[in-house]
Amino acid sequence: MPIVAAIALAIIAFAAAFHFHWAFGGRRGFGVSLPQRPNGEPVLRHLLHLWRPAALMVALGLVLLGALVTVRAVPLDHGIDPDMLDLAILATGIAFIARAVVPNRYVGFFKGLRSTRWARYDTRLYSPLFLILGLCLVAVAGS
Repeated sequence: MPIVAAIALAIIAFAAAFHFHWAFGGRRGFGVSLPQRPNGEPVLRHLLHLWRPAALMVALGLVLLGALVTVRAVPLDHGIDPDMLDLAILATGIAFIARAVVPNRYVGFFKGLRSTRWARYDTRLYSPLFLILGLCLVAVAGS
């Protein structure tokens, strides 16, 4: 397995583990799991009742992404169209890169609001992980 695929899988596993933790009742990291307004209130406060189901959906999506990366990285006859597989991985990689670098009020390296606890985590942890994962996915799709 290429090193970029292994790096991508490690990031995916880390992120999926946290999302499963939240989905099944965990609280660790909850305070910095959602973008915040300057007063510390979650931006999507009106949707907090969907937080656990959404975390489960993200975790399952990450598991699916991990499966796609594994299928692409391990040379086996799996019967999946390689072009479609590469397109799915490439599109996901581009989306992750865009999340990290496209200017936005609450997320990414070029976010407008930088004073919240969420913003500090986003700058130091989330956006770098999104960028690294996105670049790894692009490389996996192109290999």
